[in-house]
Amino acid sequence: MTLIRHIFLSALLLVSFLYLQAQPSPGYYNNAVGKKQKDLKTALHLIVRPHILLNYDSSTSIWWNTYFKQTDWHPNGYFWDMYSTNKRSTYNGSLMNREHSMPRSWWATSSEYSLQDANGDLHNLNPSDAQANTEKSNFALGVVGASPTFNNGVVKVGKSAYPGYSGTVFEPANEYKGDFARCYMYMVTCYEDYATRWTSTGVTSMLSNNAYPVFKPYAINLLMEWHRNDPVSSKEINRNNAVDNIQRNRNPFIDFPVLAEYIWGEYQDESWDGTNRELGNFYVHYNNESQKLFVNVPDPLDAAFIVYNTSGFKLLEGKPDSEGNVDVSDLPKGLYVAVVYAKGKRHAEKFLHGESYN
Repeated sequence: MTLIRHIFLSALLLVSFLYLQAQPSPGYYNNAVGKKQKDLKTALHLIVRPHILLNYDSSTSIWWNTYFKQTDWHPNGYFWDMYSTNKRSTYNGSLMNREHSMPRSWWATSSEYSLQDANGDLHNLNPSDAQANTEKSNFALGVVGASPTFNNGVVKVGKSAYPGYSGTVFEPANEYKGDFARCYMYMVTCYEDYATRWTSTGVTSMLSNNAYPVFKPYAINLLMEWHRNDPVSSKEINRNNAVDNIQRNRNPFIDFPVLAEYIWGEYQDESWDGTNRELGNFYVHYNNESQKLFVNVPDPLDAAFIVYNTSGFKLLEGKPDSEGNVDVSDLPKGLYVAVVYAKGKRHAEKFLHGESYN
């Protein structure tokens, strides 16, 4: 299996060492078990497509004071904005927008927005800085080259530097790239019935007018890279649960990140067994006092580990000692992720080395 580099989420999301799994209701994904590739995507579509349809044109008070207060309220008391560093605790229409992560112009013209179910889907709507939202426009996701036309320190807009697409793209911060990737995966799965209706704006960049694979080759490579490099965070898990409470459906790529591998990635030739194969049944714990990682697996000598820095570069690799310990004392202070492989499974754990969480 290809060793995949992992990038971190923000320090705020590193309060807990435990990877918290989302909680779908028992049996929610049963009809997807045993399927792969196109059939798996369609099975997931049939599971998540039925949901409560929210009216995007409802009052701003409902969206900001009811919905976003449940889905995107930061623990420190402000709306969580993935588009800027602003920390706004009250809605200001001139400074804040409800942003469609996947642009709604990709499935309808402006006169048809309100006629489409996807227009009010909370999984695809987030609080955003108004200027960043305007600059994002309806551009494809991508990696911006050396001369961005917009850069607020969090998001960038400019000419693509990612192989396979040369147009203008929007690039989120590293800590949210996985969030955007999983949102796009959800949208093309939930709204698989839109397949023949994707508009020219999306089709000229990331999409094709088909149910599978739907993403163009460059988009698959980009989204899978972001999905792997930025693992599901507690923010996403909490948001997925909150959205489910409101509109009664879930993002399967948050509940089971490995599903993306069975549909577009490394496990396409295998049928999904209903488990989160990527996570394994083990954990990794960092001890700041001893400056060691503890790998909890039945036989540590059968495990392998890799430690990456915040840019996704490999810094350490090898095997734990017989007691499951990995000495990381030589690393500079900072944020890292340890990826452990054992028994054909893997587990990624973020840790803050040499510093406290205060």
